[in-house]
Amino acid sequence: MPVVPENKNTSTAPSMPRHGWRFGALSAADILPRLQAYLPQMDAQAEWQLAWLHNDGQPVIGLLPKRAWTLYPVGDSDNSGETPQYRVYEHGRDADNHEIQMSYESWQAALINYSETQADASLDVHNGAQETPCYSHGLIGFIGYDIAARAMSPQAVTVLSNQPAAYMGHYDICLIQNGALWQLYYAGAPYTKAHDAPAIVHTIANALSNFDAALCSQGSYLAPPALHLQATWQPKEYEAAFKRTQDYLTQGDCYQINLTQKWQGTLPAPLTQETAQTPTLLSYLPSLNANTHAPFAGFIGLKNADSAALDFELLSCSPELFFTFYNHNDQHSICTKPIKGTRPRSQDADTDAALKQALSNSEKDRAENVMIVDLLRNDLGRYAKTGSVKVPKLFAIESFSNVHHMVSTITATLHDKAHPLTVLFGSLPAGSITGTPKKRAVEIIHELETTPRGAYCGTLGYMNFDGSGQWNVLIRTLQAQQQGESRHVSLWAGGGITIASECAAEYQECLDKVGNLLSILAQPD
Repeated sequence: MPVVPENKNTSTAPSMPRHGWRFGALSAADILPRLQAYLPQMDAQAEWQLAWLHNDGQPVIGLLPKRAWTLYPVGDSDNSGETPQYRVYEHGRDADNHEIQMSYESWQAALINYSETQADASLDVHNGAQETPCYSHGLIGFIGYDIAARAMSPQAVTVLSNQPAAYMGHYDICLIQNGALWQLYYAGAPYTKAHDAPAIVHTIANALSNFDAALCSQGSYLAPPALHLQATWQPKEYEAAFKRTQDYLTQGDCYQINLTQKWQGTLPAPLTQETAQTPTLLSYLPSLNANTHAPFAGFIGLKNADSAALDFELLSCSPELFFTFYNHNDQHSICTKPIKGTRPRSQDADTDAALKQALSNSEKDRAENVMIVDLLRNDLGRYAKTGSVKVPKLFAIESFSNVHHMVSTITATLHDKAHPLTVLFGSLPAGSITGTPKKRAVEIIHELETTPRGAYCGTLGYMNFDGSGQWNVLIRTLQAQQQGESRHVSLWAGGGITIASECAAEYQECLDKVGNLLSILAQPD
């Protein structure tokens, strides 16, 4: 549990250092739980929606969105042929909080229109010197698997979860790490006392100085209690779903189908009577981050539209990049790095090297990988300039904390009329977590998995208003949803099944992917 810095009167707060704050030299993952507990002390009435993206070592923390949109499902899909509608809760500092019903496609159009109206006012805070995109001024959010699968095929998702299906926030107030210091940014530029900014920005700057001072003197972080997640499928149930998957592959419905399974549990009660604070999913981030070092990790915490309570949390330890969008002289290009092919890590160096080499030499994994490469080349071909889709790396092996993965790289130059948000939405759900052909794969996934995936296997990231951005694939991802007095937590793992797959090996691969996460949650200290 976070140690909450002492509340102080912000009118007498120490002034912001000229170049930013150190925040106790803590990592973003260590800062976040403490910051979430401290936010109400900055302004109890503000609609805080904390968002964090690791961005492969270029972290950003979004604090208070100017405007945001949270989508909730409306009933079940009845396959009537009518366009599904969603409850869109529009909120934020610069919004008259309200709900309307609209389609997924209409929401996309609204986001593109909003981004285009903001683009002229956005600043290039990096003065064009940044080869790899990083957040400066734009939208941060997630798009869940279910909403994207439902758009692809109404038969794919007939029972929707009651959690948010998607979220986007215009984070004009954020913290960006530059070297050892964190700087407060407003509207794409570093904040100064002379900034022409709303009063809340000045309040945040003063409060962050207090927060920084308290972090330097407070006690050690109190780890939350153990969180135990249990598999919803026993091995025999996975085997039944695997056999049915093989039936579809044998019949020729698909060449590859991504079959996943779920672990679930409930967040425990408060650690002690003294703290009287119920652990949140974010409480487990320091331990998860310290053990996984996931390059595309991220977090979003959302409040319920009807109350001030934190209602939904999305915490991702993803190693997989979905898209990076570049903008060089108003020419947009894109890079994607699908993962397909996994081996566990070993603490013995020789064994670990042998496992890595076995993955590199595996014809089965290469076949699976190239299927997804071809699928993504086809997806990008709809938006790319003719002849620009390239595969500069095929079957590269990348090593993470608990597994080796086979990763390929695909690049393309977008044609002038393709807005990056159109490409992002139009390419979901990702091929690496569905199968090929994609439409039929998502229909089979719905039949075999029986419960919604929610945000899992969707995407989390940001899109600057100039069209640059970065989005992950939401694997190795936890979701927490408030249900009555309890907060239910879910975690998934899966893999691509082909006709050459073996059931026992695929089941073990699921355990290899999430075994370390389950262990960390069970022993968070």
